Amino acid sequence: MKKYTGEILLFIVTFIAASGWFFSKYSLEGMPTMGFIGLRFSLAALIFIPFSFHAIKALTRTQQLKASSVGLAYIVAMILWINGLIYSEDLGEGAFIYSLSMLIAPLISWFLFKHQPKITFWFALPIAALGLYFLSIKQGFIHFSLSNILFLLASISGAFYFVLNNQYAKEVDSLSLTTIQLGIVGISASIYSLLFEQWHIPIPAETWFWFLGSVLITTNIRVLLQTVAQRRCHVNTAAIIMLLEPVWTLILGCLVLKENIFLTKIIGCLLIFSAIFIYRFNAKKERS
Repeated sequence: MKKYTGEILLFIVTFIAASGWFFSKYSLEGMPTMGFIGLRFSLAALIFIPFSFHAIKALTRTQQLKASSVGLAYIVAMILWINGLIYSEDLGEGAFIYSLSMLIAPLISWFLFKHQPKITFWFALPIAALGLYFLSIKQGFIHFSLSNILFLLASISGAFYFVLNNQYAKEVDSLSLTTIQLGIVGISASIYSLLFEQWHIPIPAETWFWFLGSVLITTNIRVLLQTVAQRRCHVNTAAIIMLLEPVWTLILGCLVLKENIFLTKIIGCLLIFSAIFIYRFNAKKERS
């Protein structure tokens, strides 16, 4: 079992990440967008600081900058994702669009670290594009909602975060890397919220319930588990397992929010899922 610790942890991460869509959506009903992000990630960072302070001080300047770059990539992805979440009427569909980051990641890894994509990537990419086409069809016409555009942009930013986190998780200890990236996101979003957003006080007790869940479960636990797991797991294997997140989100969306499922949506989701799985499965097979 120890051999597969990384894979098992990532499996747990996918379900926690899927539940995070719902924790965040309900939290935003009583909090401003950037204020929610800032408070959520600042509190998460504060929880970890007592355990990681000395390790962070021991990091070299280069390691600190690398960890900070992960945090910057994370906040861009988070801002785009959270705004997509606000306007979304279909979380399952949005989750599959966001999962395209697993196909975008090889391109970014190639650009940043010269990790050239496998040949199967170029076969998988058109399949994913076709899936995106089916998700965008509304009454016979191509139409991308604002939320889907935001989720697509978030997937690009998320790919940057995934690649940087996977690269630097091997150079910086997990808790330090997690604390720094959470702190970068929390401080940046909090400053913006204090300057430009309006808070409506008092905040409902129900909002605080969802907020605390989003901090402790879908932020602290999820980010730490993902960082530890990616340290023990090859990027290709990790990406295959991360495919489960949109599947869980789609299932939870149907059960919790009673979202409708149309044939074109099913075809689009299946095509995107198949494209990412084909690429990642073959990439893993070629390395074995």
